[in-house]
Amino acid sequence: MINGLSESRLEVLKNDKFFRDLIISRGIEKEFFRVDKNGHISKRPHPSSLGSALTNRYITTDFAEAQLELVTPVFTNIDDLHDFLLKLHAFVSQNIDHDEMLWPFSMPPHIQNESDINIGFYHQSNIGLLKHVYRKGLRVRYGATMQCVSGMHYNFSIDKHSMNKLVRTYTQDEYNDMYLGLVRNFKRLFWFILCEFGQTNVVDKSFVKDRSHKLDELNKKDMFLRDATSLRMSEIGYVSKAQKNLNVKYNSLEEFLANIKDAIKIPYSDFKQKGLLDNNGEYHQISDGIIQIENEYYDSIRPKRASEVGLRPFDQLKKFGIEYLEVRGIDIDSNEETGISKYHIEFLDLILIYCLISQSPKITDNEKLNIDKNDLEAVYAGRNPNTLLNFESGEISIKDAKKIIYKDLLMLAKYFEDSEKKTNSINFVKNYNKSKLPSKTFHEDGVKRAHAVTELLRKQSNNKFANIKEEAELSLKKLGDINENSIEEMNKFVKNYNKSI
Repeated sequence: MINGLSESRLEVLKNDKFFRDLIISRGIEKEFFRVDKNGHISKRPHPSSLGSALTNRYITTDFAEAQLELVTPVFTNIDDLHDFLLKLHAFVSQNIDHDEMLWPFSMPPHIQNESDINIGFYHQSNIGLLKHVYRKGLRVRYGATMQCVSGMHYNFSIDKHSMNKLVRTYTQDEYNDMYLGLVRNFKRLFWFILCEFGQTNVVDKSFVKDRSHKLDELNKKDMFLRDATSLRMSEIGYVSKAQKNLNVKYNSLEEFLANIKDAIKIPYSDFKQKGLLDNNGEYHQISDGIIQIENEYYDSIRPKRASEVGLRPFDQLKKFGIEYLEVRGIDIDSNEETGISKYHIEFLDLILIYCLISQSPKITDNEKLNIDKNDLEAVYAGRNPNTLLNFESGEISIKDAKKIIYKDLLMLAKYFEDSEKKTNSINFVKNYNKSKLPSKTFHEDGVKRAHAVTELLRKQSNNKFANIKEEAELSLKKLGDINENSIEEMNKFVKNYNKSI
């Protein structure tokens, strides 16, 4: 597993002014639902007051029309990032129908009828249909209910001048290798992330209706596992059994891209049987591979590159290399209006730097099995301090494993220019209460919290939203400038999308 840092390594980095000159770039994407006054998922389309879901840089939709996705710009300052995320929430609260609210949890509210969940629709154009068909494919493969899980995505990179203190040749290949080393260590430590960021050990019974599961009954409306950390990341959550076959180990960018290409191109029997077309002859899958497109690959962290016009994610990474990493295994914190605290953002930065500067050998097949086993142990029993993990040279209790990680993080924190803030974030997260059960039912608690948060956000001064409002209005103009395509053109575009990969 991850090799702990030494004081001598940290001293070398300090003398090289790594910590003094360190510049971190970060952004957040957050998914959550619009719900009606009773807490049920809204059946209304994406409000035009929020702009176009296709062309708005800040506010779009995820799987469903009612599932908002907020996207911040990139910031080098945590306060600025959190402030912008808060403004986005306030703007949304003040520009949706007054009888709608923002759902505060990662797990969805009570789902009365799965068929009532309207999947995202974007535009009568090639790219608009592609996004819609992709979501139809998710519904066909996994069901709409499973897709109603929401979370936080944390995008992270360090400035090239900072990276150059860690590499020898200052080439993109070396940057790729450093980022992949971080990814491998993050995978080794994901059990720890699940323990410290997991917020989902209770679900409404409708979420597991007609599905096999390992949960216990909490009350007449809810199921739970007392020691679970993140049921969102469990076998009933946002995971794919098919993708376990990919065996992605992040040992090289070439290997990762080959895995992704095969996952898209090679038919997978379960999905092939569903066909690319539905009974009406319309596309309901883009591909019959394990994944339809790159974005369907689910993992706790993914290498990424900012969008280049006309290039898909696979080609961006292949041509230009890794630019940043997307951390995906973060549950929404219902105690925070934005879903995440500044302390948790600071803590994430510290963990990611820890993963970056620690030794990171290639992952073997045997270690990959141990990593996956640790994740499952943490998902289902991470709040039991006696749960055993495969850690370093053998089995160890999760309580003792966490002590080792926290000791390393405290040592690392002392070397930062803002060491006090880093140490405070450690103490905050370490002592944070994450095991609260509903006072009534999960749905009722969600409605109460949704009402309180939405009303609080609606009281925020709206004179701070000029750039967000401008982007919403501009996105509608951009949408109007996109040519509509015929059904034949759109179907041809979907049919050929994966041929060139």
